[in-house]
Amino acid sequence: MKLKSFIFASLAFCISIFIFSSCTKTETVAAPANPIVGLWIGTQVAGDGSSIYPLYYSFDIKSDSTILVQGQGGDGNTYYSNGVWHLTGTAFTATITITNFSQASVKQNITADYDQTEGKLKNGTIQTIGYPYSSIFSLDRVN
Repeated sequence: MKLKSFIFASLAFCISIFIFSSCTKTETVAAPANPIVGLWIGTQVAGDGSSIYPLYYSFDIKSDSTILVQGQGGDGNTYYSNGVWHLTGTAFTATITITNFSQASVKQNITADYDQTEGKLKNGTIQTIGYPYSSIFSLDRVN
């Protein structure tokens, strides 16, 4: 009887080793829920001719549909803005409000073409509401 128990236990042990060693773990990497979310850095050029060189410009696009914007002004100051963004197909839009200096509370409308393949926001435009300032921009996704 002890021999049968030993054989049965040995057989069960061998079967369990075979089952566990033949299992392979496959790891699937899920695509980001919203691939536009992240940090974008590039430049803007004033459309009114007030800057003769490209100025720093960046977006921090959040998953809760908010956006933080940082941009260098032609006056050398760094301006900060926040607002909300939308993406419909490849059409990116945002409405932001500047939060500092004499421009505090000034609103701007932003549009751009989102290129997920290249990780770029292209053909971007910034239109200031109530002021004669506009600019163009291009941003690359950093993370």
